[in-house]
Amino acid sequence: LDLTRRLIAGLAGVPGVKIYGITDPEGLKRRVSTVSFTATSRTPDEIARALAERNIFCWSGHNYALELARDLGIEQTGGAVRIGAVHYNTPAEIDAVLNAIEDVL
Repeated sequence: LDLTRRLIAGLAGVPGVKIYGITDPEGLKRRVSTVSFTATSRTPDEIARALAERNIFCWSGHNYALELARDLGIEQTGGAVRIGAVHYNTPAEIDAVLNAIEDVL
C-alpha cells in the first residue's frame, strides 16, 4: 500500500498526467497496486517504449479491458500505461520510475 501511495502521489505531481482509478489516500485500501495513467505529451506506447529503454518495464494499451478503455475514451489514443508495484519493489525503485517518467514526458 505504501508503494502504491508513493507511485500515485508521484504521478499526480507530473504535469499532463491523468491517473485512472482510486487516488484518494483513504480509498487506496480498496485498490490493487497496479496504476494506469495517460499523459498529454506522449502516447502510452511511446511512454512504455521509452521506459523500456531505461530498463523499466510496464504495459501499454487497453490491458485486456477493451470495453472500459472505450468507455473512458482512451482506446482510440492507445489506451493507458500500466505500472504495478509489488511486494518485492522498494521505495527507491518507485522513485526511479517516477524520475524516468518525468524525463520521458
